[in-house]
Amino acid sequence: MERLLADNRRSSTRHDVDVPATIAVGTGSNEPCTIKNLSLGGALLDIRKLAMGERVVLTFRIPTIEDPIQTAAVVRWSSDDGIGVQFDGLRARDVWALGKYFETL
Repeated sequence: MERLLADNRRSSTRHDVDVPATIAVGTGSNEPCTIKNLSLGGALLDIRKLAMGERVVLTFRIPTIEDPIQTAAVVRWSSDDGIGVQFDGLRARDVWALGKYFETL
């Protein structure tokens, strides 16, 4: 139920993707994961369960920008199907690049 409510509060459209990424949890090393859907506000990641409220750093590449996008995020929900993260804020160039990327989907 909580996850359904969170879905209804989204301010950005989610786009189905299959983007390789890495996630840094706490002071640990980067772990590989896959972004399954993506928006300007957050993402669904195919990765092991993490604690709700856990702070992470997500790094990924998209074809509309040369440099990787790296953003801090917080885990909003976690299940056997993956985790949902909310971005702390994207740089202007990353917002532009994501907007262009979403136009190609």
